[in-house]
Amino acid sequence: MDIYLIRHTEVAVGRSLAYGQSNVDLADNYEEQRDKLTLHLPEDPSAIFSSPLNRCRQLAEDLAVALDTGSRIETAPGQTTVVDSHRPAVQFDDRLKEFHFGDWEMMPWTDIGRDVLDPWMADFVHVSTPNGENFQDVFDRVGAFWREKIIPLSEQAPGQPVFIVSHGGVIRALLCLFLDLSLHNAYRINLDYGAVTKLTLTGSSYTIQYINR
Repeated sequence: MDIYLIRHTEVAVGRSLAYGQSNVDLADNYEEQRDKLTLHLPEDPSAIFSSPLNRCRQLAEDLAVALDTGSRIETAPGQTTVVDSHRPAVQFDDRLKEFHFGDWEMMPWTDIGRDVLDPWMADFVHVSTPNGENFQDVFDRVGAFWREKIIPLSEQAPGQPVFIVSHGGVIRALLCLFLDLSLHNAYRINLDYGAVTKLTLTGSSYTIQYINR
């Protein structure tokens, strides 16, 4: 089964903010980035999973509409409607949300005291943000999602692709799982906004086809 890991498109806030699980607006180039990433996607996914955060929700729902394989009929001059719709339903899952920064959400990084920021940066895998989580927490919830949702699907419909629309932290956690990478090295993997990563799951074996296209 081919699985496409899709990072949401660019957001309107800069990298200077710890926006994590906060809802933020998409950048003005959303439609351009959305249309570009669809070039790397097949047209017949058996399922679309997504983070419920708005920046992923909009992309996942737009992909579902674009992939509707129903027939279009003209209902009036210049107006059409879709019949026999086969649009894949988007399944939202909280476990696909981005890293939760807790009390740091929407704070500029420069406003976070070095006395708490430095220990976290030195060991973000095990040190949690205040009232937030650490990267081990992200890895654990993403792994639970994978075992509960994707593994059974690979057994039921191994020939059909699956889309997962999510965030940089979540996709890096998944890549650590597939490649048996240390979580401390997760952010050595570059993932652009609107990038697609493809892997093939065969039984219990993972093959990475490409990263960050």
